[in-house]
Amino acid sequence: MTGLPTLQSLPGNNSEIKFDADVIVVGAGPAGMSAAIGITRAGFKVIVLDMQPTPGGQIFRSLESNLQARPATNKLLDALGPTYLAGQALIEQFRSTPGIDYRPETTVWDLRADATVGWLQGDAAGYLRARQVVVANGAMERPVPFPGWTLPGVMTAGAVQTLLKAGRLQPDGRVVLVGTGPLILLLADQLRRLGIRPSLIGRTDTLNDKIAALGTLKIAALAPLAKGLGWLTKLKLAGITMRTGVSDLRALGRDKVESVSLSIAGRKVELGCDLLVVHDGIVPATDIAHCAGLAMDWQSDDSSWKPRTAEDGRAEMAPGPGLTSGPCKIRVSGDARRIGGADAAIAHGRYVAACIAADLHKTALSGGKIVGGDDVVRTLAGRPFIDRAFPRGLAAQALEDNTIVCRCEELTAGDIRAAIGNGASDMNHLRGILRCGMGPCQGRSCAVTVARLLAEPSDANTPAPFRARPPLRPLPLIALANLGGLDPELSQIVSLEDKPAAEAMEQPHE
Repeated sequence: MTGLPTLQSLPGNNSEIKFDADVIVVGAGPAGMSAAIGITRAGFKVIVLDMQPTPGGQIFRSLESNLQARPATNKLLDALGPTYLAGQALIEQFRSTPGIDYRPETTVWDLRADATVGWLQGDAAGYLRARQVVVANGAMERPVPFPGWTLPGVMTAGAVQTLLKAGRLQPDGRVVLVGTGPLILLLADQLRRLGIRPSLIGRTDTLNDKIAALGTLKIAALAPLAKGLGWLTKLKLAGITMRTGVSDLRALGRDKVESVSLSIAGRKVELGCDLLVVHDGIVPATDIAHCAGLAMDWQSDDSSWKPRTAEDGRAEMAPGPGLTSGPCKIRVSGDARRIGGADAAIAHGRYVAACIAADLHKTALSGGKIVGGDDVVRTLAGRPFIDRAFPRGLAAQALEDNTIVCRCEELTAGDIRAAIGNGASDMNHLRGILRCGMGPCQGRSCAVTVARLLAEPSDANTPAPFRARPPLRPLPLIALANLGGLDPELSQIVSLEDKPAAEAMEQPHE
């Protein structure tokens, strides 16, 4: 791989430790870009690693290319709206800031608490080291298994947006949207602008949820609330059918989705469908933070984990054995830390940059406060209302035993419940006897659902996630054979002693 910096010792550190940068930022979305800009302007060397070919993250995905393709993309840009176009200034600022070593199409497959990062680009791979790491890999849609969810033609709202933004593709035929949260309303309005009329928008949230959320409403949250009301008004004026309180979703068909079945006000309804779009809210993407061995807190009311961090993003290590020793040098920012949207991610990225700059400069803080924390609080003001107004819906419903949970290994909820009934008591035990979480997705699609099943016997159960090990994502053998920057200490084998007892392995699995 070209463009790698010369290894160097940075001031104030052990002379034997060679650093590639002061800070490595993982992710070039709103939080990652704003953090990189702030850290670089403070005089430090920054490397930004991002899986995507251009900066912007999911919310501003392919914005540069869509702007450059005008006027052919004018209709698409108008449909995606001002929320999408708002990223232009930040991306231009990121591109024009001198000193940022931006590396697109680079996958992070390993992260250690001592700020060592394993990278992969094409068939080249290696390790980079920094004094600190900022994890800003954003969020993911909450996985929600239901009968028929693996049929072709069933997609998440985020996947549809990706096809719109990056592929300039739009759906046709009979489109049904089911779920909850602002994103499903935003997507429905974007489709409306493109001339696509969904057959139904089925929302799992209800009016009672909105009434219950009113007590959390703050003045700073009125602007995003007005935006959501605007989407609802336009959809209703367009005559698009919308129902609330839906449940019991099923996708029906043989080789692809042909119809959907759901309950509306206690009445079973079935309608034809060519594309079923589901969305049950956004949760932090914890895979990279988890790989580093960071402490995770299970949110039982949200069916998700989030990394345990301080307000400045500084992370904590999980108890138990680890792959490195010494203090944790990782901070988590943006939606990877707490769901808040683009504005909150940008504000927190700036705040983290200021905190890192003060830390690396060893600056004595006046009053112990860094400027920027108030902006983070302000941009997150609407989050309590959203959480109450749009509670998890599909993920709150009981799973039928024959519903597939782990797509990689084709394991059903019944398979997992049977293993739990036979004594499997934690995530790692289940992984050892059933292989759930061992496929290509490494648990990204099934982990939260497996945790839900573990917690079923008692709401007091707080399941810990699968123990993470590198590689976090597939690593070609040629890249492994030519691995660069490998510290001999990183190649030492550490026994983590989490394999199930021999008798548990006797449980059959085909």
